[in-house]
Amino acid sequence: MSRKAPRKTTSSEKAHLRAVENASGLDLVERGRARCLLPAEYPEPLKRFLARERLMVHVRLSPRVKRRLEARSQQTGVPIDELARRWIEQAMRRDAG
Repeated sequence: MSRKAPRKTTSSEKAHLRAVENASGLDLVERGRARCLLPAEYPEPLKRFLARERLMVHVRLSPRVKRRLEARSQQTGVPIDELARRWIEQAMRRDAG
């Protein structure tokens, strides 16, 4: 089963996210510069961003584990994200089995 790599963030998506980060949503609604939207009304860049995020799992590693993962990645030549995915899948198989 091949997996498609997520597309790179476009400049319009980055600009939209910067605008969202720099302004309080409540302030914008209060000033009449924003309104609450239904998911069907989201702008296209935001829809694409949310679709990519739904496919991702964010994992926080301790510095020690991150160093081990980086060292193993350099030894084997396998990217860090691929090694992390394998470790997670192995743990899930062990828990299920």
